Amino acid sequence: MPVPREEVAERCGLDPDLMDQADAILSATPYTVVRYGQLCWSGGYPTGTTTTHQVWSITKTLGGLLVGMVAARSSLDDTDPITDWVDEDDLGAINPEATVAHVLAMTATEEDLSHGAKGPWSYDLAGDREIDVLVGVMNRVIEEEPDAFPGVSNIAEFAQVEVFDRMGMAGSNWPGQSIAGTMVSTSEDLARLGLLLLRRGMWDGEALLDERYVYRMTHPAFEDTNTGYGYLTYVNAAEDWTYSTGTADLTCSPYATWPSYPHAPFFEEPDAGGGTPFDEVVHDIGMAFAAGAGGQRISVHRGLDLVITARDGVVSTDPDDPGFFEGHKSIWAAIRPALVALDPTFDGDEDAFCEAYRRSAYAPDLLDPWSASASQGAVPAPVPDGTGAGDSVEEALDDDTPEAAEPDASTTGEQDTAPPGPTSTPLPVTGGVGGLLAGLLGLAAAGALRRRA
Repeated sequence: MPVPREEVAERCGLDPDLMDQADAILSATPYTVVRYGQLCWSGGYPTGTTTTHQVWSITKTLGGLLVGMVAARSSLDDTDPITDWVDEDDLGAINPEATVAHVLAMTATEEDLSHGAKGPWSYDLAGDREIDVLVGVMNRVIEEEPDAFPGVSNIAEFAQVEVFDRMGMAGSNWPGQSIAGTMVSTSEDLARLGLLLLRRGMWDGEALLDERYVYRMTHPAFEDTNTGYGYLTYVNAAEDWTYSTGTADLTCSPYATWPSYPHAPFFEEPDAGGGTPFDEVVHDIGMAFAAGAGGQRISVHRGLDLVITARDGVVSTDPDDPGFFEGHKSIWAAIRPALVALDPTFDGDEDAFCEAYRRSAYAPDLLDPWSASASQGAVPAPVPDGTGAGDSVEEALDDDTPEAAEPDASTTGEQDTAPPGPTSTPLPVTGGVGGLLAGLLGLAAAGALRRRA
């Protein structure tokens, strides 16, 4: 059940009067805000967040989650050669030297898969170039290892039982033939997928997929071709990103980078390749998002224990700043004043909040930090123990009131200023993205996850 308006401030850390202002801005865009595992706010036109609609390429993120869930129960692994599961005659344009990870990252059709030789990243919009081969892979695993999949005979049935039914997504359906864009869902249902990512693959105290796999989904896979793409899911990046729709959030979202380079499973470069302009990353909280045509979005903000979904959110409503309300940034930009107004550290100072948050220096609600082994490749990550914010997520979304974390006080020190003017690529147009915020607040260096040489 949604949090009652009179409890939104206390339970969600959102000023309801400022949320009303967001509603006025976004009256044509149904959206949901889930914080601390609770449905805190729904906006847009009536029934917009509960009506089933086509979510288009958000289906790809569902596909990425399904691969991880199947892998958690079987011998399938993202490091497997794709030819372990697909006959070479059925590969089509896929390079026979590719792995499952290359397909998940949409790089498997490159002629040369070696580091630095892949060429520009391109988007498998319809799925027929490479990613739909994963449907056949999952069906084969289910057929060959039936004891691991009781009661289901194919991936469509598995998705219905283990995702939609288990997670209470009654308004969602996926027919099973393609992971490119065939799912229908609701904004409120999509928030549950976002929570599964935010909780590191946990749902109601049970690990539905391995934390290490979720880490790879929500961090860049092959930065030499795209700093902004993980496993069938986008991540926020400063430079050298390529998105099918929208642009990077350079103003108020943290960048997704690994704690050390090179990184698992196959990236060989000793640095982030433009994914972040900052030498120090205090909290591993890079923003990840799923995107579908027409402005369908799921945005995951781990450091704020926040999931935002949007339906039809592509139209700018600010003629003075046409990029402000755009893509995955639209709802975040509109609701942010309501969150910052009640933030105990920044107390309404949105510029200061954004400067600290985009540097990954401020994560007041990071209840589920990644385990030390999540970013490692040699040893499988342990199954999360189900404690903390991962417990009873579905119940929390419906009824419970999880306690918010205390604000992170380790945000003192000094960091380098960001370089100006990163350049990246929203498909199909290649062009510059300018305007990193200038200034230095001297926030958060203690306990840095990594420092690049």
